[in-house]
Amino acid sequence: MKDEYSKYKEIIESSNNLYSKEKIEKLLNNLITIKQKKQTVILNSYHLSNLIGIKWKYLKKIINNPEKYYYNFSISKKSGGKREINVPNKALSLCQNYIKNEILDRINIHSSANGFAFSKSIITNAMEHTNKEMVLNIDLKDFFPSINTKKVFYLFHNLCGYDNDLSFCLTKLVIYKEGLPQGACTSPIISNIVSYKLDIRLFGLAKKLGITYTRYADDITFSGDKSKINDGLLKIVSNIIAECGYTINERKTRFQSNKTRQEVTGLIVNNSNINVPKEYIKKIRQELYYIKKYGIDEHKYKNNIYNRFYKDHIKGKIMFVYSVNKKAGKELLNKYNEIFELQ
Repeated sequence: MKDEYSKYKEIIESSNNLYSKEKIEKLLNNLITIKQKKQTVILNSYHLSNLIGIKWKYLKKIINNPEKYYYNFSISKKSGGKREINVPNKALSLCQNYIKNEILDRINIHSSANGFAFSKSIITNAMEHTNKEMVLNIDLKDFFPSINTKKVFYLFHNLCGYDNDLSFCLTKLVIYKEGLPQGACTSPIISNIVSYKLDIRLFGLAKKLGITYTRYADDITFSGDKSKINDGLLKIVSNIIAECGYTINERKTRFQSNKTRQEVTGLIVNNSNINVPKEYIKKIRQELYYIKKYGIDEHKYKNNIYNRFYKDHIKGKIMFVYSVNKKAGKELLNKYNEIFELQ
């Protein structure tokens, strides 16, 4: 059976009635580039529409005005203010799922990236920083919106090997108002791919200094001896981050010595093992207490909770605790099961 490359090579070579010799040569050269980069062969937007399973005319409408195909709403941020969420409609979501599964998932990301990565989590991220003398946390400001059209076009054109026209089409399908949309399945993996240069530079710096570096989405962490985790390191790191096109959220930058509580992506890392903050567990206990006392509907009413999946939300938080601290998690899970067996 012919492989994908050979099949399309044959089609292009037999297209004298459709293309000039120069165009055929250009298509063949591009095909070689895509093959070398081990990417999915996509010739143009018409071919893309067939691969996705969407009408070409409709795909062109989406590409010409992608903002029209999102549903937008805002949620409150823990740090205050609002975060806009951009959810693609069914057709655009279909396009983005294809792009993620058939293109983006084939591109390597740096081992230091723990967010949105296979077999990685906030737990694997925090584990790298346990039992260290000093921890430095840095937050990148407006992470998704700062990943712009130029960076995403470079991804499709240079890393995947697609020509200018197709790279432009693919970029339009995953960008919202010049940045990555919060709510698209493509945004997390794109953020890791385009942050490879940042990761490799910061990882190289950490290795040179004998300290540890990880990144979980927009959350950057260094840890090690306090003689190396200092203002001098922060200055160097700030310059690298700026050169890579990102901005530090200075309000969230903090040094944490082992004489105080050290947190990395919401987990305590002071000792050899990670743990969930006591107040997080305490809050779940309180929620379970009031649910048992008043019933879940009355509890939601009293606290203005409108989450239709609140019961599952509580269960999810308990399972998170269990994944880190089995003893505390089991205690909470027993209380949860006891309550909802009664209701």
